[in-house]
Amino acid sequence: MSEDTLPHILIVDDEETSQHELGLDSLAATRARHPRDVDLSDLEWADLVLMDFIISNWDERDELEQVSLRPRNGLALAAVLREHADATNNGGHSYTAFAIHSAHIGDISARLHTTNRTPYVVARLNNLEWAFDKADAARFARSAALADAVRHVSALWPAVDAGGIGAATADLLQLSANATWSERAADDVVLCQIPLSEFSAGTNGLLFLRWLLHGIMPYPTFLLAMHWVAARLRITPASLRQVMEGESDLARDLAACRYNGVLAAFDGPRWWRAAVDQYVWDLRAAGAREPAQFHAELKRRAGISLEHVAAVSPVVCVDRELKPGDVLCALESVVRLVPDLWPAYADPAYAEVEVVREDADLRSIVHPLDRGLVLALDQEE
Repeated sequence: MSEDTLPHILIVDDEETSQHELGLDSLAATRARHPRDVDLSDLEWADLVLMDFIISNWDERDELEQVSLRPRNGLALAAVLREHADATNNGGHSYTAFAIHSAHIGDISARLHTTNRTPYVVARLNNLEWAFDKADAARFARSAALADAVRHVSALWPAVDAGGIGAATADLLQLSANATWSERAADDVVLCQIPLSEFSAGTNGLLFLRWLLHGIMPYPTFLLAMHWVAARLRITPASLRQVMEGESDLARDLAACRYNGVLAAFDGPRWWRAAVDQYVWDLRAAGAREPAQFHAELKRRAGISLEHVAAVSPVVCVDRELKPGDVLCALESVVRLVPDLWPAYADPAYAEVEVVREDADLRSIVHPLDRGLVLALDQEE
């Protein structure tokens, strides 16, 4: 591909950048700049700026006496460069996203007085689109996917801004109007507070991407990650992964429920919640009403053995960093959590009662209506 067809990534680092350029080869067009060498043309060119966090090799900065001219790290420099990028964004529709790429994500988290290294939390609280850990081998593909999303939104945003939520769901989220579940899915999008109305804090392409990155994709919302889809099918996430690697009827059925809109390639597959729920309902309506019948139909369509989850209403449990676990839990063995930043429009966050009892931090964020479940177990002992 030519540079014009690839997304553009500007790498700002005070050290050797060949590893990043090599990792992004064929995925994105790249420019590498020392912090002192970044100019406006670089920012105008870039869809995404990848900032190193620790910047120690910058003699020109260190020799200055004025503290306001000495950005201490990549976070401070990103704030400065973002203002310049926003001032040269072609009238408001040529966006430049900013992300940290660092081996010191833990140090950034510590600045927030938390040990949470979750990328979307670090990014959201530092006015960034994302935070990439240099230890993550998938960061190159994900960086390119983010840059490509920025380019896509920049191209479509004038029409989306004019057409409102309907244009966003059709053009950016790629929601088909022909599906039986599309109207429900569109309603779910609105309920998740899409930033595209005169009552929103702003209608901006980067705000839209941040809404997806920080408020939609990390949680069970109108889009579901694999663990939550597996829970609805009452099979293990491992079984669902095996299904999606094949070409069975079940794999094709679920492929029709897949999200294919902007950022679809960023952080693993997502499925439309409305589509998955409709699929489950249709199977039951067609005769697979009982759990055993439902599982037998899934197995028939998969063409392979599937590990069944015995719980009547299995739920996904999260750990301290709010990451889903592979073991689905019975509803009677969990409590709801109310973590900071977990949106009210998302499905609840669950954790096993026994895990919560042994973790004071998790215990402090148990939903008030579920505290009695924890206390009851304490009293039994």
